[in-house]
Amino acid sequence: MDRQDQKYQALIGENTDLKRKIRELENFRTERQKMDDALLENEATYRMIAENTADIIRILDMDLRCTYISPSVLRIRDLTIEEASKQTLNEIFPLESLKHIRDVFKEELKLEATGTADPDRFRTVETEVYKKDGSRIWMEIVFSFLRNRNGKLIGILSVSRDITQRKAAEVALRESEEKFRALVENSRDMIMRFDRNHRYLYVNPAIAELSGIPAGEFPGKTDEELGFPKNICPGWHEELEQSFRSGQVHRLEFLHPDGRWIDWMFMPEGDSSGQVTAVITSARDITEPKKNEALLSSLFQAAPLAVYVADGDRLLIKVNDYACETFGYPPEEMLDRNSRFLFFSDEDYTEAGKTIFSSDSATKEFRMRRKNGEEIWALINRSYLNGRDASAGFIVIVQDITARKALEDQLRQVQKMEAIGQLAGGIAHDFNNILQAILGYTQMLMLSLAPEDKNRATLREVEKAGEKAAVLTRQLLAFSRRQELQLGPLDLNRTIDDLMKMLHRLIGENIELTLLPGQDLWMVHADAGQMEQVIINLCVNARDAMPKGGRLSIETRNVQFGDDFCAGHEWARPGRYVQLSIADSGCGMDQETKSRIFEPFFTTKEEGRGTGLGLATVYGIVRQHDGMIHVASETGKGSEFSIYLPITERTEGELLAETREPVPGGHETILLAEDDEPLRFLATEILKLAGYRVLAAVDGEDAMRLYREHEKEIDLLLMDVVMPRKSGFVVLDELRTARPDIRCLFMSGYSQNAKQTDLILKQGYQLIRKPFNSSDLLRIVRKELDRS
Repeated sequence: MDRQDQKYQALIGENTDLKRKIRELENFRTERQKMDDALLENEATYRMIAENTADIIRILDMDLRCTYISPSVLRIRDLTIEEASKQTLNEIFPLESLKHIRDVFKEELKLEATGTADPDRFRTVETEVYKKDGSRIWMEIVFSFLRNRNGKLIGILSVSRDITQRKAAEVALRESEEKFRALVENSRDMIMRFDRNHRYLYVNPAIAELSGIPAGEFPGKTDEELGFPKNICPGWHEELEQSFRSGQVHRLEFLHPDGRWIDWMFMPEGDSSGQVTAVITSARDITEPKKNEALLSSLFQAAPLAVYVADGDRLLIKVNDYACETFGYPPEEMLDRNSRFLFFSDEDYTEAGKTIFSSDSATKEFRMRRKNGEEIWALINRSYLNGRDASAGFIVIVQDITARKALEDQLRQVQKMEAIGQLAGGIAHDFNNILQAILGYTQMLMLSLAPEDKNRATLREVEKAGEKAAVLTRQLLAFSRRQELQLGPLDLNRTIDDLMKMLHRLIGENIELTLLPGQDLWMVHADAGQMEQVIINLCVNARDAMPKGGRLSIETRNVQFGDDFCAGHEWARPGRYVQLSIADSGCGMDQETKSRIFEPFFTTKEEGRGTGLGLATVYGIVRQHDGMIHVASETGKGSEFSIYLPITERTEGELLAETREPVPGGHETILLAEDDEPLRFLATEILKLAGYRVLAAVDGEDAMRLYREHEKEIDLLLMDVVMPRKSGFVVLDELRTARPDIRCLFMSGYSQNAKQTDLILKQGYQLIRKPFNSSDLLRIVRKELDRS
């Protein structure tokens, strides 16, 4: 210790008060140092917070100059601290935002000036702020004034936060709320909101249409207070209470007292704790859809078509009554089953699946099966429930076309027979003319010979052969239905009885023939000769089916078919008929043979034993009589042919046999028109031998020429129906305009136009069938000339 220190210590040691003050001073220094250290520590902490905060912290002096700004300004506004510190308020805020900021600042200064300001008060402002590139962001600015120890204002502290995303969300929410409100307010559904006491909190305007009560009267009231019927209010309350209790969405359909159906949906509304605080409901008038649903259900059941609904896996989920009737199953045996059991085979099921799942909705035919195993043909169409594909299920409409298919087969058979019939008829037409010449010239030669001439026997054999050929021709014409019938009231029992002796000789002694005539049998409108041919052909056919003998029965009876019977038998037509049944105990037929028996030239007999025209001729005759034919046969159990002929109300007159007395000739002039030269020459010779004068024309035009040349001389026209250039009826029609009373006879063995032949007969003209003999021709000619 040096002298100076020693002197200082001596002074202190002598002064107690001074020593105390020195100690206090040292203590103060120590405390001040601690305070300074704490202040520095707090300042570092605050600076660290300010430097790392996400918000922008700014300090301004009272002249609004920036004295501090936090680094976050770079992240939020893309400005450095230096750039942000130098910005004026005009560079920070858009004009409209700056005006608002200044107004708020002035208001705070006014409070300071009056001494009413709260020193701890913070002001919050939401405003737009520029970024460095000139774009705008929304910021929330919280500011307060800074004061010194004396309370004097020395600056402004602000904390700014980027709220751009929040503002965008608020705008979106506001727009969504506006859209939702517009939707609710303009909805045709009735939107309602209820509190826990079942009082209305809100209703949209649509409720007034249903209730008749203005929407403004609902809030705060219950259903009873609004005057709704007391008998339905408890039910409504129970539905509301169910929503409050369960917290689950549910819906209700009910019939309003005024007759309208309402679909009511209940949607619970909960708070953050999950407690249901309100229920929102939506009600819709579904009266029209209900009516449509009832109508569709009625159509579904009433449609005369099998309809079923299936899911995407082809499981049946709904069937109508007609489907059960069509397939023979009760509903419980069809539902929840794959539709495979309805189809005849796996192939049909697979093909139907291709149609169902294909975008092509074309209607197609498939084979299906009834419960009893019976095969049916069906026309199938499908429609998707969702309108796009089969995923949501589909509706299948099944039309039973089994009867139609059978009719189509019959039509094909008819068309086939029609084509062959045209060929047969054409052949018969030409053959008739040839036979006419053969028989005519044969008869002329026989007339020219003495009775004892040995050549008469030879010519008689020629005549027999010609007559047999004429029978064959008549068969062809009957088959082709081109031979004009001589229809009249006919007793089938008498016709059959007259044939019995011949039938016994025809079928042989080893076959037992039984006749079962019906009592009080109705008359039929038929050609006696054609009916005889039908009976003979069927009996011969039955005989050939029993080579070792058997039983043959012929039965007649009256029958009447109604609509119900015809609906189940596609071959039948309603009406009254006489049934002719010819049954044998022969070998019978399988299904394939039975389907072809009426085809011309089809036969199961040995070669050379049958022409194949017998049953085809029967079919043609029956159809020409507007009748029906049905065949029942089974292999080894015989066959039964049933023919149904329409009845007539006319009574049968006496059947008078034509006499064969000599026919007188005459001296009248006859205009003969025939395009076949041999037949024309033959007819001319027959008429000339009888004393008549004959003008022979080769066709219709030639007949017109001859008539114009000999108009006043001609007493009778004798014309072929079918001729080239002009037919016989056309010639007559033209001549009648000038001479209405002219007499005319027609000749024909075939007509391509049945209507023309019918017209000739209906107008009262006589028709001579080819081939004819000379006596028949002369008798008819004389009868026509003598007619008054």
